[in-house]
Amino acid sequence: MIKSQYSILEEKNVIDDHLLDIIGNEFKFDHEKGIAEWLKNSVDAYIRSNLSDHEQTIILRFLDGTSNNASFECVDFNGMTANDIDKALKRWGDPEAAKRGLKKKVYGGHGNGGKFYMRQMFESSHFVSYKDGLLNVFGFNINKKYGFASGFKNKKVNYKDALTIAGLSDKIIPTFFLEKIMNGESGFTVVKGVAPLGMKNKIKVIKICEKLKKHPQSMRIMERINVKVIHNGDLVYENLKPEKIKSLVGFETPIVLEIPEKIIGKDREGEEKMIILSNKKFNSGRLILKTSELALSNSKYSELNRIDIIGELGVIASYNLRELGLYYPQTDYIYGECECAILEDPEDDCVMNDRTKLADNEKTRALLQWITQQTKDLCEKIAKREQKESEEIKKKMSSDFNNFLDKWKNRFMSKILSEVLVGSGEGDQGNTNEGGVFIGTGKGAGESGNNKKTGGDEGDGEGEQKKKSSRFPKVLLSGYDDDPLTPGAQVFLQPTQGLVYQRSQDVKEGIYWINTSSPLAKAILDRYDSNSPRWRDYLFQRYVDIFVKEALIRLEKKEPERFTAVTIDGEILGKVVQRIHEVASQDLQSFLFEENYEVISDDSAK
Repeated sequence: MIKSQYSILEEKNVIDDHLLDIIGNEFKFDHEKGIAEWLKNSVDAYIRSNLSDHEQTIILRFLDGTSNNASFECVDFNGMTANDIDKALKRWGDPEAAKRGLKKKVYGGHGNGGKFYMRQMFESSHFVSYKDGLLNVFGFNINKKYGFASGFKNKKVNYKDALTIAGLSDKIIPTFFLEKIMNGESGFTVVKGVAPLGMKNKIKVIKICEKLKKHPQSMRIMERINVKVIHNGDLVYENLKPEKIKSLVGFETPIVLEIPEKIIGKDREGEEKMIILSNKKFNSGRLILKTSELALSNSKYSELNRIDIIGELGVIASYNLRELGLYYPQTDYIYGECECAILEDPEDDCVMNDRTKLADNEKTRALLQWITQQTKDLCEKIAKREQKESEEIKKKMSSDFNNFLDKWKNRFMSKILSEVLVGSGEGDQGNTNEGGVFIGTGKGAGESGNNKKTGGDEGDGEGEQKKKSSRFPKVLLSGYDDDPLTPGAQVFLQPTQGLVYQRSQDVKEGIYWINTSSPLAKAILDRYDSNSPRWRDYLFQRYVDIFVKEALIRLEKKEPERFTAVTIDGEILGKVVQRIHEVASQDLQSFLFEENYEVISDDSAK
């Protein structure tokens, strides 16, 4: 007779190291993220020791190498015993590993990040930890196997010998902690990685620190505690801190929005469903949106152009605003954080192992859609303010001159780029358009000498062109021209968004915006007007910028091996710009130099 049910005797899971390799590949992260994991581990140790923020100090030490032996170190003044290592450090995937059985909010999660960083990103790595008069050395060897160093498990030593073994000097240890170590009230831990991936001899310390200051996993930690940085024995930072960001005028106060207890979301079939975002155990969270005076994207602050998702304490995911489908120009000025503890509910855990993105489910999709809508609303508020500020400029402007230059550009851009970059001369006509480079011909009527002529026809050139390859970049004026991609709407830009601007969707469509809010543009329009030669010259210079950008795109795509500083300086900033000026000196004399100039439209010329 066959039994229908059996009583299974439970056994511990047996895990092959190959599984660690598979999971570890997800942790092939950059060093900034790995060091952030180390910082979190150190802060959690301080939290477990009940030390206040101002008492917490972490030292990052970097030492260049000579034979693939450069090293990174993260030093804190807590310490671990062999029992701590056995019960927590050696365990993989334990969601309570960072808490060590205490009911405290900590930054760490499953106890994987710091260990995987040690395992995956160094040739070898180890902990040197001292506590209660006992020294332990535990780490990974070159085969990525972990364990205690021979003779260094609960090795009894005095504090001076322990410091010597760890390579720590009294001079770099804060007096507060040195006294505690001497009195046996505290210990220390040195996490060390040797031969870091990509920097086995020369360590780019400043670059690492600049990224750490903006990294979602370390930024808030460094705002609270003291992080000292030492490179080759020299002090680089006494206290590494994120930079303060000045807010956008009119939006200085952060916008704080309570997350609704319930949100209508959709399941995978697209059916509407009520999503619960708070309960008796987890209160509803909040979204905090902040603004920056400077455009974050395409700047050294580009990494901050995001929303960080915060759980009970630390960041559990981050989303660049573009990832949320926000492509408005105003998006460049927004960043923030969303506190939502219920995402860490063990019954429906939405936190991924590497804490980069949330798990994809109904709850997270509904929350992200709500965040996107709130951010979009802020974009619209900023746009309304920009629209109001641009009204005065708009009264002084006309698009006639820009339209004239746009047509002039179409007749000569392809020819100039082809003859200079390819060197094929007058016969290089009718090429196809690749990757944003606009190739064509054209000998349309234009201005010659001091005679006023019509703007000519787009595409009035020799040689046949395919419809898909005959499109030239379209140049428009911000705050004045309608957005071709959103009929009836306009694009308003901030003074800091560059002289010539492209949204991500503009790149594909070949659209450029001349920023009429840039400081010099506003100064010219305020002091003179859009009919002055100074404004015409300003527009012309922006077209030169666009020529240069298109030349750079073409060079990088066509001949990446020649995309060097020498080639860019000689052939683009040199030959291309010189050729543009030669053509302009023949065709745009009246446009550029006459005090009073009037564009004769195609219609009036007929």
